[in-house]
Amino acid sequence: MIDLPVYETKLPVSNKKIKFSPLTVKQEKNIGAAKQTGGNSAAFTTFLEIIKEKINTDISKLSEPDLIHCILEIRKFSVGEKFKTTFVCPHSKQKVSKEVDCNLISVSGKKKESTINEMGYTIKIKIPKKQKDLWGAIDFIETAKEKIDFTELADKQKENHFNDLPIKVKNKVKEELDNLFHYEYELDYETDTNHTIKVRSAEDFFILLFVM
Repeated sequence: MIDLPVYETKLPVSNKKIKFSPLTVKQEKNIGAAKQTGGNSAAFTTFLEIIKEKINTDISKLSEPDLIHCILEIRKFSVGEKFKTTFVCPHSKQKVSKEVDCNLISVSGKKKESTINEMGYTIKIKIPKKQKDLWGAIDFIETAKEKIDFTELADKQKENHFNDLPIKVKNKVKEELDNLFHYEYELDYETDTNHTIKVRSAEDFFILLFVM
């Protein structure tokens, strides 16, 4: 077996230095085969299984921004920093080609956690495992009558408690998450009119960097 080069990078949230190696041709083919049989989600699952062996840290414990950082670094050192992506516009159904430079994708936000006070609720939030799961960002919810510790709850219980919040409080949580460390990339293009694809989750970044 050929020895692969080993690179080092610093994770933006944990500030931990990790080492990783690039993908091989065989692993790229495995990801492609997974996409053909199960679509983008299956390809992402296969990719995550592969990089468990490529990175010297437990990826299941990484925050989503740190995981996205790993995906970006593996893309840069496995394939290249700049590439052309091709996709079909969901609005006009036209084929679109766009240049993407990984060096222009950087982490946003300034902190790891925050506390919200809204409508009598005190809510501590942290960087969630998945940006789309807002309830996953909550550390605790406190009112004048009770305090709910989300760290002791199952995911479904967290979701149920979150869904019981007033809409205004939910929107405040969503707004404040933008102040925490996160990745977001906007892919602007023009067909019949101007369009923007917003890339924010780890799976979305994987699709942009490896599948589109």
